[in-house]
Amino acid sequence: MNKGIAAIITVIILGAVLVLIGTTMTLTSISEGQTIITETQAKKNQALLDACAENALININKNNNISSTVVTDLGSCNITVNSKVGNSWDFTLETNDTISPLKTNIILNRESTINISSWLDQ
Repeated sequence: MNKGIAAIITVIILGAVLVLIGTTMTLTSISEGQTIITETQAKKNQALLDACAENALININKNNNISSTVVTDLGSCNITVNSKVGNSWDFTLETNDTISPLKTNIILNRESTINISSWLDQ
């Protein structure tokens, strides 16, 4: 009889340990998955911001003008012109992502070529 109780207690303890290990692994996997999704979104947003900046620079170079929104294959960004005096531009780009929007501020001088004096990611 005592051997039967000892066997049942051993099975219960082993079961509890296995449930604990399984739960820990599941929670770790979920956390890792969320981290990967966040990192992927951040990389996509950075690629979008870079594409918007390149598009804005092309428009400034060709037309000496930019619109308030830049649309690329990756998405769109809002542009705020902070100042434009002669050929000197100061503008801020911001991605439209609601989870983790990114911003960058670009200051440049447009002459025969574009001379970027500041490119600051915020």
